[in-house]
Amino acid sequence: MSYTEIFAFNKEGNAYMAGMARNAWRGAMTIWNIMEERHLPPYIPEYVKLCNWYHPGMTAEEIEAKNGFKPRRTAPTLGKGDNPAREIWALADNPEIPRHERIVLFTTFDDCLVKKEDIPRVVEALRAFEGDDHKGETNLGEQADILQAIYDDHPEIIAVGWNQTSVTCENWGTFGGCDEESGEPIPYNCLTGDKHYWLFDELKEAQT
Repeated sequence: MSYTEIFAFNKEGNAYMAGMARNAWRGAMTIWNIMEERHLPPYIPEYVKLCNWYHPGMTAEEIEAKNGFKPRRTAPTLGKGDNPAREIWALADNPEIPRHERIVLFTTFDDCLVKKEDIPRVVEALRAFEGDDHKGETNLGEQADILQAIYDDHPEIIAVGWNQTSVTCENWGTFGGCDEESGEPIPYNCLTGDKHYWLFDELKEAQT
């Protein structure tokens, strides 16, 4: 089984694996699908428009029934062109989207880190994200438990970050390169490295 990996950064700034939430599919991919469903119009890919059964004005339900599954922006695209998933990712910068949903969306992005003092805000957002309409569909509860334990029990930690699927070879534990003598990977250092950004430095606030 794949996992959503959570990394902690010690007081020297070095990353290490701190915990894993089961089933990576219930992490970023499910979060993106929920965000699409909540905030974007139904997606009609170009290949659907070329089908002999398609006609303008079809409902999302009719398209799903004819297509055999619901088209999503997260599905692999056919042919060339922009990645439609970018429409979902762009919601993180839209201050009209609920703040807790944008925080959760940011946690699915590459290179995003959270300072330790901001962990409680992330935990609150993770626990609020599913709501009644998607209860139990994600692994966000497990992620929240891991982060809360890091915050409560590890005073030496200064930051946390994510690797959304354990099937990838690269993560915060290897981003520092490779030791030439030992051949062992070098963990990323959030104090000296320039690969990362801080979630709450990027989060846009709604205008009041």
